[in-house]
Amino acid sequence: MCRVLVAEISGKRPGDVKSRPTEGFDISYDKVIISNNSEGYDTDWDIVNVPQDYVEWYKENYKTSENAWYAPMNRSYAIKYARERGYKYLVQLDDNIKLLEIAYMIKDGEITKRYQVNSRIKMDDFIEMLCCVLDNTNAAMVGCGLSGTSVPDQSFIKERYVYSLFALNLETCHDTFHGDFEDDIEYRLKLSEMGLPTVMVCPLRYAKTGQRSDKDETGNRSAYTKAGLKRGENMRKLHGDVYSCGYTFAPNSTNAKKSDVKLFKHRLKPVKIGVLVKDRRAIERCMAALLEEYAVEKADTFKLKELGKHGET
Repeated sequence: MCRVLVAEISGKRPGDVKSRPTEGFDISYDKVIISNNSEGYDTDWDIVNVPQDYVEWYKENYKTSENAWYAPMNRSYAIKYARERGYKYLVQLDDNIKLLEIAYMIKDGEITKRYQVNSRIKMDDFIEMLCCVLDNTNAAMVGCGLSGTSVPDQSFIKERYVYSLFALNLETCHDTFHGDFEDDIEYRLKLSEMGLPTVMVCPLRYAKTGQRSDKDETGNRSAYTKAGLKRGENMRKLHGDVYSCGYTFAPNSTNAKKSDVKLFKHRLKPVKIGVLVKDRRAIERCMAALLEEYAVEKADTFKLKELGKHGET
């Protein structure tokens, strides 16, 4: 069986690697761009445009508004495409990932040290770590944290929401994403209803092209801006017990200043299913190898805290 397919989820971002920085990472795994509109793309990646019969099927069954159904359709077709070709795992990447970093804390008595490495990191190493967790847990979805949205701590693996850079177990995950703008949140909640946890490998983080700082309105972002609070309309209907949203003036990252304009912000309640760990040592070895390669101190200083805290066996 083929093991891993990497799919960049993209649409309406013509140009080259400057427009879609994800393609600048050297990835040795099989890779493809899954798109609803790849007109004007200059790339050496294979491109698969979603077939019209699938577009019509998705519109009939999962389109919930005119706003932002293309991205969840592309994500859903990527699952179908990978399964039909015999892959075990599917890594989905947004097309505007520009930075990878490893960030964590070490607490030694009263001394707290913060470590952050954001250069020389290979996407292959992140993919290997995500797939190792899929290999050795009952998780159906494993992803990374978003750089700048939280201060690193000693957490290693936890049940959390993941976005933009994640791996799916094609043998267990659900077939489809939907929910317009919040499709990744909806997908995690759908997996939880199936009894399947979504896991974040907390020290692994990524950054994307900033919508405000880089004035990026390509892809789906202009629709985000126009939608305002309607961005969360369908999620409130689908999962109002867990999801709410509103406007805030608070900064949207740990190093951003208070905004002078209202920003959309969703609020999510924690969801815990329970992570069953088959081979804890295998996961630890994979992370240790990452730290040996990139971190500023030897891997044996890293405290593997929180692993399997919820339902470990």
